[in-house]
Amino acid sequence: MGFRIRKSISLGKGLRLNLGKSGVTSVTMGKRGAPHVTVGKGGTRFGTPIIPGTGISYETRLDKPSKKARRKNTTMGSQKEPAYTPSTFPTPTQQLPTTSEQPMEILAPTEVLQQPPATPTTPPRDGGNGGRNGRHGSHGAKKPWYKRWWGITIIVLLTIGVIGYIFTPSKAIPDVVGQTVFEAKIALEKEGFKTITVTPDTKGKDRKWKIEEQTPEAGQKEKTSTAITLTVKRDNSDLADIVKKGMMLDKAINALTDEGYSTSDYKIESDSGKSVILYSNWEILSADNGVIRVHNKAADEEAARKAEEEKKKAEEEAAQKAEEEKKAAEEQARQQAEQQAQQQAAAEEAARQAQQQAEQQQAQQQTAPPSIGTVRGGSFCSSEGSTGTSSAGNILTCRVASDGRLRWMK
Repeated sequence: MGFRIRKSISLGKGLRLNLGKSGVTSVTMGKRGAPHVTVGKGGTRFGTPIIPGTGISYETRLDKPSKKARRKNTTMGSQKEPAYTPSTFPTPTQQLPTTSEQPMEILAPTEVLQQPPATPTTPPRDGGNGGRNGRHGSHGAKKPWYKRWWGITIIVLLTIGVIGYIFTPSKAIPDVVGQTVFEAKIALEKEGFKTITVTPDTKGKDRKWKIEEQTPEAGQKEKTSTAITLTVKRDNSDLADIVKKGMMLDKAINALTDEGYSTSDYKIESDSGKSVILYSNWEILSADNGVIRVHNKAADEEAARKAEEEKKKAEEEAAQKAEEEKKAAEEQARQQAEQQAQQQAAAEEAARQAQQQAEQQQAQQQTAPPSIGTVRGGSFCSSEGSTGTSSAGNILTCRVASDGRLRWMK
């Protein structure tokens, strides 16, 4: 027994590894600041803390050998066995001397017979392996496995486990199906169930993940050390509340990401059946049952722009055509007006000439002598300017002919 100060590494509840110059020297079972058992190569020790929280403890060796065994091992280790000397045994035919020295002569073989030398066929009395020259050291004895430090460690660990299991309380597992992971963990830990596994793994505080199945089932009475497995599933019922109709897809994706959604929690489908590549071009049509339907708003805007351009171009072409037609009509009207003006001018000129000719004829008729009647063309006449009618009905006038004489001429 004695005082001991050591460095240690904690492996969990009530289990520590003690470190020495050559590495791990022993294992201690028991909470820090409480009575504990240390098992290592140096044996098994029971410790009681002197100053809690400092690691200073008073230890007593449990497997300490008795003083008698230690004294025997020390004596056996320090003494040397006498060298073997062959002795002579009396034969049946040999006669023992009858002198007064008989007792002294037979003492030597008697002492030799009391301690016969060990031979290879004689097993050692201490259970060890035979050494050179038949010697056996106390360190050569083999201990059974349950007396060795690792065997004692296994036994102590098993004992602690069995005791812990026996004294672990049993409780009914609460029903956490439908709850969030955070709520389910609180409910289970409240009942003492600390070993909880969530699959698939989540952050635990995400209110969108809810318990779909639990193992073991609710209501079963189990030890509080029993491992509870919670199978969770993402609750996408609020998808339509986050993604609104008319939103652009890129903004909707950002909103879903902020709410803890991943791309595997929903599908994106276009109304045209085309692949959705650039999210900023697509507009939300609906979001239901984990499916987001979108429409390519950029394509509509592009189509509208092209339609506007085509309309504007058509209007420009129509205006240009109308202008050309107007110019052509104006030119045609101008030409028609010119023709009409020319015709009117010609008609006016013809009317004027006709009027002038009529006036001339009228004037001639007023100034000319009366008609003589039927005359013959080329015949002589006496009154210049007088008229007459030929047999053909032509009006002939009396005027000076080429010969200087008055004749009836046209």
